[in-house]
Amino acid sequence: MNFSATRPLLVSLALLSFFTVPANAQSPTKDYRDWSVTCSNLKTCTAVSISGLNEMDLSKPPRGVSDKTETGWLWVEIEAGPNAKPKILYSGEYLADQPTAKDGTLRILGQNGRALANGTFVLTSHESGASQVQSADIARFISVARAAQSVVYFPGTSRAVQSFASLSGFVAALRAIEAQQGRTGTTGAWIDGGKQARDRIPPAPTTPRVSAMAFAKITSRTTAPKLVMDRRKAECDDSDRLDYGGQGIESFNLGKGRILWAVPCGAGAYNMWSKFYLQTHSNRLEPYPFSSPDAATDEQDAHSLVNVSVEPETGQISAFSKGRGVGDCGSAQTYVWDGTEFVLTSWIEMTACSGLTPDFWPVRVKKDVIPPPAKAKR
Repeated sequence: MNFSATRPLLVSLALLSFFTVPANAQSPTKDYRDWSVTCSNLKTCTAVSISGLNEMDLSKPPRGVSDKTETGWLWVEIEAGPNAKPKILYSGEYLADQPTAKDGTLRILGQNGRALANGTFVLTSHESGASQVQSADIARFISVARAAQSVVYFPGTSRAVQSFASLSGFVAALRAIEAQQGRTGTTGAWIDGGKQARDRIPPAPTTPRVSAMAFAKITSRTTAPKLVMDRRKAECDDSDRLDYGGQGIESFNLGKGRILWAVPCGAGAYNMWSKFYLQTHSNRLEPYPFSSPDAATDEQDAHSLVNVSVEPETGQISAFSKGRGVGDCGSAQTYVWDGTEFVLTSWIEMTACSGLTPDFWPVRVKKDVIPPPAKAKR
């Protein structure tokens, strides 16, 4: 399947960058030629080939690859800690959720377009739906790929190349991960190794835990109060067309006299966004800011979420921002009410539109959630 490739991150992806409070001091996603690297708050890092279908303005495939060859993608995940081992997945299909052969062969090509010695790898099925490089072959794969320009994929027992992924930037991406995880100069590094013992590598951070508290949706209201409607009129230019009369406005009782208002405020081709306000008094309404891994770029939209789902019984608010209609880029996040604030507990993000569906988007924030106590049955 072919899609026109754009890397502008789109008008709708501009909507992704609007939260004000950085949730974690961590590095943003960074590109290295045809590769992108993202590390989470747990120092788990993911590197992804992002050269899909001229996404990086490739005028033609690498040497040794036919112009008619489809673009696949290569995905590498490395957890933090001295004993972690990379996981390497490959998909021969542009969209990862499309049916495809779950095994086959990868062959690594050198700069001259010819297969490199020891550069052939038999893949096995992975539960994600993609194929994986076998654990015993990981070190050999990285060693050979260091001097390579691309990989080509043969599905099943076929001898015909189905797809390829660029390796330009692969070494730089792994080098960046090693630096993030404290592997550089140790025997636990694959690119910039050294003589320092593996146990010098810092352990993975402990996963933070958040106790969720349920809250309640207010269902008896027939119209929103004037201070909410005034705010809607002032800040939502498209509100009457999108939600005539404010019928879509929702309110939630957070306890202790606090009411959270969710106000539909705008829509694009495949995204709808809402602004959130916290009411603590009959005449006091303030924007409610949701945290993000990055600093805000637009303070006016600091209290907005895209494609929102609110689950009062679990204490969660979720959002999913599509970078484009096919849904192969954007971000998804979840917040949990802890009785005081909405805490960011998960954030996945794919900044390049290169065919990866959300199951494969790199994780930026991960926290364990302790669900609210079950209500006693009457």
